[in-house]
Amino acid sequence: MKVFMLSQGPSVVSLVAALLLQATNLPAKITTTTVEQLEEALNTALVRCDAARLGRLWDDQLTFVFPNGNLATKSERLAGLATCTPGSPGAINESVDVKVYGDVAVAIVLSKWTGTAEGKPFAARFRATHVWTAREGRPVLVSAHVSQMKE
Repeated sequence: MKVFMLSQGPSVVSLVAALLLQATNLPAKITTTTVEQLEEALNTALVRCDAARLGRLWDDQLTFVFPNGNLATKSERLAGLATCTPGSPGAINESVDVKVYGDVAVAIVLSKWTGTAEGKPFAARFRATHVWTAREGRPVLVSAHVSQMKE
């Protein structure tokens, strides 16, 4: 059995960091595949009103721009989930185009949302620009801007 001494600091730190990344199943590096998976996880969490999952996906300094131009922070967006009904509205990502720039990725997402609002069925498509980066070894959404498509 090998015993690690504190004098071997970098090796121990590297080992602990690697184990933590494996435990969270999140890669330390931003890749196109990673962001595509994150976009699907984000969409699923939004539809399910999963504040815990969204809290992990969204950076503490998240800036969200609504289709009407209003801004919201992470805490404001999470508070807004209090009135969310899981599964309504529903959403699917029709396309996700990812460009990676070092430790930052920009995803252009086209999604379709369907459901009922004020007793009437609706369907709307939105285009979003999402900016992802790695913070503390895990990818997080730092900025989102959403626009409604005209049909």
